[in-house]
Parts: sequence; C-alpha cells; structure tokens
Amino acid sequence: MSPRRATLLTYFSVGLLALLSAGRLLEAGDVPWTVLLVVALASALLVGPATWLARDRLPEDRRETLALVGITLAMLALPVWLGVSLAFELPLLRWLDALLVGGTVGTTLVVLAERTVVPERLRGFAV
Repeated sequence: MSPRRATLLTYFSVGLLALLSAGRLLEAGDVPWTVLLVVALASALLVGPATWLARDRLPEDRRETLALVGITLAMLALPVWLGVSLAFELPLLRWLDALLVGGTVGTTLVVLAERTVVPERLRGFAV
C-alpha cells in the first residue's frame, strides 16, 4: 500500500469514528460543548505548532523515537483514565466520544492550516 493511500485510509477511519461518536453525543442529548471546544482548541494550538517545530528542528529518526514515546504515553494514560472514571463515577463513553470528536476537529484545523497558511518548508503531509 502506498503512503498516500495509507494516509487517506487513516483519515477516513478516524473521520468515521469521529462521526459515529458525534452521532452518539447528539443522540444522548446533553452535548458537552465546552469539552469539545477545549479539546479542539488545545489540539489545534498545541499539537500543530509543536509538530511543525519538531519537523523543522529534529532529524527524522529522532522524530520517530519521539512519536513512539508519545504513543506509549497515550496507551499508558488510557488505563489511568479508565480507573479515574470508574473511581469518580464519570460517564466514560461520553467523555471519550467528546475527546475523539474534539481531537478530530482540532487535527482537521491543523491540517487545513498547514495546507493554507504554513510555509512550504514546514509542511509535512504528503497527501
């Protein structure tokens, strides 16, 4: 599979998951709009510029190592989030849906910004 096709398949999969999560949130009635907005803004304002700076300043092998560390930390944070949700009786699925939709919206904003306003030398997506 070509890198372009793999990237498009990833975008499609995450978009479909976000669409299903948005449907569940809207079906439940009380949508946590503030959580969605905060997560979307945080991912757009923190992840995008940090990625662009890392792409500009770090060599590719170092970026791959940092990406693996980030993925590992995210995987370790999931059981902690599950434990906190169970301990404090938080509605886990609703919050995960809100985080997924907000993160997807923020990532979409970052990709759109990269395509429209970021200088050519800082662009990294080859789609």
